[in-house]
Parts: sequence; structure tokens; C-alpha cells
Amino acid sequence: MRKRDRAVASASAVAWAGVAAFLVCVLARKVAPYPRWDLLACLAVSGGAVTLWWWLARKPVGSTEPRRARGPERAGRARWWPARRSGMVGLALWVLFMPLAMLGFSAVDTTPKLTEITHSGPALSRLTVKAVHSTSRSQENHGGVHYNSSVSVAVPGIHGTRLTTEEVTTSKPPREGDGVWALHSSRNAAAGAILSPSQDELRSLRDGTVSGQEILLLTLSGGACAGYAALALREGTSLRHFNADLIARRSHMLRVRITGAGSGLHFPRPGRTDGPKRHRRLHPTLRLTASNGDRHLYIDRCLDPVPLAKVLESQSGWLYWRPRPDGQPGWSEPALLVLDDGRFVVGATPDGPIPDRLAGAPAGEPVTQPLPSPAPTRAAGPYVLWQPHVHKPGLLAFGVGFLSVCLIAAGIGYGNGAALGVCMATTVLWPTVGLLLIARRRNAYLRSLRRA
Repeated sequence: MRKRDRAVASASAVAWAGVAAFLVCVLARKVAPYPRWDLLACLAVSGGAVTLWWWLARKPVGSTEPRRARGPERAGRARWWPARRSGMVGLALWVLFMPLAMLGFSAVDTTPKLTEITHSGPALSRLTVKAVHSTSRSQENHGGVHYNSSVSVAVPGIHGTRLTTEEVTTSKPPREGDGVWALHSSRNAAAGAILSPSQDELRSLRDGTVSGQEILLLTLSGGACAGYAALALREGTSLRHFNADLIARRSHMLRVRITGAGSGLHFPRPGRTDGPKRHRRLHPTLRLTASNGDRHLYIDRCLDPVPLAKVLESQSGWLYWRPRPDGQPGWSEPALLVLDDGRFVVGATPDGPIPDRLAGAPAGEPVTQPLPSPAPTRAAGPYVLWQPHVHKPGLLAFGVGFLSVCLIAAGIGYGNGAALGVCMATTVLWPTVGLLLIARRRNAYLRSLRRA
């Protein structure tokens, strides 16, 4: 691995370590005075690591000479990681959901009233509703119903009982004489009370810990995240799969040479339940020239084919794929390009009746061996991590979301529900906008390559 790649991987590891530390800090002290300097320190570590990652990733790629082959026994461990890119992005967003959700819970629960109560001897009591002033019914998305009510309760204190009016959310309309759990000050009844039908919720507020419902949410989210990770990181990107399952069944191989880059509509063979045009998308391509015609190799959308083709230009190798007798115009099949130096590129190549622009594409010859020698030991590069023409607007959108998280941790929403709501909405919406901008800019870039 090149020195640059090690530095980029290290910066990524530090950034994720900051995210893990952020989650631990929120779980250990869910309710704490704002600004949260511990959370801001974790954000500074992650932000600095991401900045370093960006600075390293935008530097020109260094030497791309292939490493010395490690022998056929290592071939099964080689990975074509770009195929995992979409799954990894989804996994990263899922992982980030947990600390952001806990930060939201913490910011909403940490109020000036709670601070006053906890600083003057918090007490947990079951109080009686003295009067119900108003009740409104709310319908939840999953079909449930809850009621928001304004009620009066008598809060005890060292100077006597004080009647106070507070808001409470219940599963049925409260009535006069009903009991409700209250967190209040044992010495200062004037501080008011926080009401809830759940004793566990108020106990978590008093102790500054995570409630049982939040632990359940984290457990379910963590389990779903682990299952998604198992699918995103499955063995489908290893050459063992191609060698044992794909190459062994392919009927054609073709001697080719890489001559350039471009883009085209990748039209994978539809599944049993897919319509024939459901997954048609514009993909980058490597142009391949054979002795009797040209072919295209579609590669993963996250790759920039121009620097890849520039480094691999004039490299020769074997292209493997399996033509199907029932192929339709424009359909493509999984393909593997193995270069003479042992590197490989995973992608797809058009199959079936060839479109007019690919008319005369060579069909290859029957496979005579599973893999040429030397056996593939690593994927061909370079992988340009930072593509300013694609990623720059998205990075700015993610930066706005990161800034809003910093503002929440700095306490901008403490006692200001409107500001907290704006920051929380920005935290969720702007990364989504960033992903949409990246997808749009990538499509525009691929269209420009297609016209070139």
C-alpha cells in the first residue's frame, strides 16, 4: 500500500474514533450543562481528521507501479472495493444516525427548568392532578394516539406546597384526581416540575443517563446496522467469487488493450421481478481494443475513469464474460479484466445483440483456463478519492450539517427551542442535499465524457 493510502486510511480511522468517542460521551452524560466541551472536543478531532483526509485525498496520486505478486495463494483475498462504495456510504450514514439522535435527545431534554431542578435537590414523586386546563389529541404516524394536556399539580417543598401548571403527554386524556410522575425540586417548589407518565424517563433526566426507551432504540438500530454491515461487506467483491462462480461458467475470453475512458448506459440483466429498464444508469467505462474490434468495460460509478485509463493506457490483458443466448439489445453481463501484470478490474460488458454504436464488437473465444498466470493479486488503481468536479458542492453541504452539530453542542438550543429546531433540521437535511448534489454532478460529468 502506498504511503498516501496509509495516511488517508489513518485519517479516516481517527475521524471514526472521534464519532465513537462522541457517542460514548453522550451515553455517559446524556443530561449535562451546555456548552458540552467534551462533545466539542470529539467534533474537533473528527473535523480535523476529515480535513486532513481531504488534503491528502486531493493530492496527486503517486506512483502506481504494481507491487510484486505475492503468489497464487493470495489471489482469493484480493478485493475490488469500489463495488462496496454505495453500501459503505449507506452504512456510514446509518452509523452517524445514532450519535446524532442521542445528541438530539440530550439537547431537547436539557432545559433551564431541568438545570434549576437538578441544582436544588431533585426529587421524584407521584403527584395528583388538581385541574385539567386543556387537552389536544395528536395522531402518530404508526397509528397511535397521544394527548397533550395542560394540568395543575401541587408541588411540595420545604416552604410548603405550591400549585403549578405544566404540560404532560399521556396515552389517554387526563382527569382531575389522576396520578402523574413529576420531577421537581425538593427545596424550591417555585422551580416547577417536569411531568411524565413514565417514571423511567424522569429517572433518566434526574440521573443524566439514557432511558430504557432510548436504550431499546439504540439496540434495535445497532442490530439493524450490524445486519446491514454484514450485507455491505459480504464476499461478493473477492476474486474467489469470480474465479469459482463466474469465470468457471463463462464461455468467452478476449485479448484486449486499454485505449481510453468514456461513459455509457449500463443496462444490467434484470432479475426475476425487475423491469428491463429499472436499473439503467450512466456508468464510467474503459475503452478496450481487440485485434478485430472494440469493447467497453463498465466500471463502478464512484470511479473517475480518466485518471484510471491514463495510468492503465496501453496495458494488455484478458477480458472474461459470459454471453447469453437470450440477451437483449443493450444488456450487459458481469466481466473481469485481468492485466498481464496480475492486476484486475471488475465491471460489466455489453452482451446480446450489440447496439449500433457497438456494432462489430468482437465475441472472443472459448475459455481455455480459469485465470492466466500470474494470478490476480490486487485491484488496478488509482482510485481518485477527491473529485472536485463531483464532490465539492456536496462537501460544502456536509460542512453546513457539521457546523449545525457544533452549534447544538455549543448550546445554541439551550432555552431556545426555535434555534434548536433549525439546527436539528439543518443537520438532517443538508447531508441529504449534499448526496443529491454529488449524484447530479456525477451524472453531468459522465454525460460530458459520453459526448467527448
